[in-house]
Amino acid sequence: MVEKRTVVFMTLATLVWASVATSFTAYYYLVQMRYQQRFNEKQQVLNELTETYDASVNKQNRLSGEYGALLGEYQWFTGENYSSLMGNYGRLLSSLSGNYTAVLNEFPELNTTHRNLLNESQTLSLRSQVTREEFGSLLDSFYKLFTALTTKEIGSTIGKANTIQVRFCINYTKITGKAAVEWHNISFSSSATLFDLTKEIANVKYSYYASMEPGHIIVTSINNYTSWWIWYYWDETVGDWSWGPVGCDAWILSNNGTYKWDVSS
Repeated sequence: MVEKRTVVFMTLATLVWASVATSFTAYYYLVQMRYQQRFNEKQQVLNELTETYDASVNKQNRLSGEYGALLGEYQWFTGENYSSLMGNYGRLLSSLSGNYTAVLNEFPELNTTHRNLLNESQTLSLRSQVTREEFGSLLDSFYKLFTALTTKEIGSTIGKANTIQVRFCINYTKITGKAAVEWHNISFSSSATLFDLTKEIANVKYSYYASMEPGHIIVTSINNYTSWWIWYYWDETVGDWSWGPVGCDAWILSNNGTYKWDVSS
């Protein structure tokens, strides 16, 4: 009898151990897959960053050469009327705007500086006499704008390596009793968790459970709607929403990922 009871206990213990081991194996496999995915995404971003940086540097060098050529003409110019150089200056300014259109559109203050410089050069071009001081001032203004544009472009390129694009949804339908879905498209830190993103977008209340893992957070209220909130992610492999397998504070966001908060039925 004792032996049978011992066998039963051993069998149950083995089953429990196997169940726990399977759960941990599944979890660590999931974690490994997630980190591999993030590594691949980061590698792709770094590759794109390198290509974009190289293109920016090549463009900067080309325009520097054009500016240097005109600066040389200015420095070695003989005479008092510099109006003959205005055509070359106009082409240089046009080359600048053509190569940095995106940056000019992104930074209105630089766009305003460019328009003012363009208006000033066009005004001087209509004159028959342009002094050395006036043309030198144009060149100086061009170089300052050129430097600002290249700095902004490279800074923006590097900054994009640390941000990702995500879509975020909060579904209030089950609480309100009518269709009420809130969507956000947002750029966010590449190292952030879903909990970080949720706090950024919404007013969140939550409970912290030290013994719960992976993740310790249970969200209890979003934008003053108190309920048992559950998060989901859009699974591209199945083309449907998948229930969040870990706490929201343990789930690192993916680039172009789509996430949703909904309440339990």
